[in-house]
Amino acid sequence: MRDHGESGLVAHLPQDEWHRVQGTGIPVRFEPRDVLLRQGDTTQHVHVVLAGCVKVVRSEIDGSRAILTLRAAGDVVGDLAAVDLQPRSATVTALTTTITRLLTGPQFRRFLTRPAFAAGFAAYTVGRLRTSDAQRVALAVLPVRERLARALIHLDRESQRADGRPLIRLSQAELAELVGTSRNAVVTELTALREAGIVATGRREITIVDPAALSCRSQGFRPELGREPRVPG
Repeated sequence: MRDHGESGLVAHLPQDEWHRVQGTGIPVRFEPRDVLLRQGDTTQHVHVVLAGCVKVVRSEIDGSRAILTLRAAGDVVGDLAAVDLQPRSATVTALTTTITRLLTGPQFRRFLTRPAFAAGFAAYTVGRLRTSDAQRVALAVLPVRERLARALIHLDRESQRADGRPLIRLSQAELAELVGTSRNAVVTELTALREAGIVATGRREITIVDPAALSCRSQGFRPELGREPRVPG
């Protein structure tokens, strides 16, 4: 297993297995709001995210939508359909410039026959379930200010990883959907952050000016782990 601060599937694979994944399939680039996978489609291909951040959204028959999770560099999306051959259960959309490696369903399933990959993928899948549970709890119990600060930290990190620019390209409505609140609540919190000199905003653009102050508002959130830093002792 690798241990260099990475997260996602890459953190659970031996280096040679990860290199095999990176050398398989084709490279694909997505810009913000591009759709990688669409709910209900019967395709089987898989995206291995090399840079960027995507949101996974499920829509219901009554028109309601729910953001299930965010995925970032080192993660895999689309693997459920590749494994069980069922229609896509959610839509995956790029939040930042996103670079992936696209593997066909058969290519991905061949990886699952490799013991080292299969063991790493199993550990990664369990980790995703734990992270998803933590995210649902955060949406339910954390105040809007903290949820927004955490989302901005995560998006800023992945935006810089993808294209080197500390710029978050999301509308206020998209941020509201991401953190599970109203657009008015996001406007209020962004105004407070801007007046405090923590962020600068433009049309569909947010730049973090004072990362340390934003981290304080997020209560020490660490996006690379998806959880709070552990307190010694």
